[in-house]
Amino acid sequence: MSKWVKDLMRSQLADQFRGVDGGVFISTQGLNSEKTYAFRAALNAKKMRYTVLRNAMACQAFASFGYSASALAQVLKGPIGVVTCDEEGAAMAAARVVADWKLETRDKVIEWKGAFVDGEVVGAQEAEDLKNAPTKDQARAMLLGLIQAPATQLLGTVREPCARVAYLLKAFADKREEAGEKAE
Repeated sequence: MSKWVKDLMRSQLADQFRGVDGGVFISTQGLNSEKTYAFRAALNAKKMRYTVLRNAMACQAFASFGYSASALAQVLKGPIGVVTCDEEGAAMAAARVVADWKLETRDKVIEWKGAFVDGEVVGAQEAEDLKNAPTKDQARAMLLGLIQAPATQLLGTVREPCARVAYLLKAFADKREEAGEKAE
């Protein structure tokens, strides 16, 4: 292949992944044509893209985005494809879709190879663990809950003595009312 064609392919690959904030690298070697079609259809239904990569070109394209070339070289070995999408938290979403498809079809062929997320390249186990990671909205909600917890506890602690006094006065008033009714 000529240098001009390789440069053109590399630039198209870089353009395709520009703006994508994450994805998972998988190997589908061994899938027959029907399962490959079903896998791609399932990804398309979830607005995901599956792209088979040429490892050297992919390594150079991702390295141009600031990903570690040595980490990419560790992950990009053998026939590799990448699952991506345009939404926020793409790596987690892609990992969930691949994991769901593997679970639904009881697939043993697709292998996790790695992932790229937030400027880092991670290995196969971390890529598989992304399916359980919270989305950014869920993480923000969890953080907000952690931030609000001390204030809520403090408010409860401050309010409790006043509430006890109010309950005691209410009980006292109810008892006097009851005693007043019995006297009549």
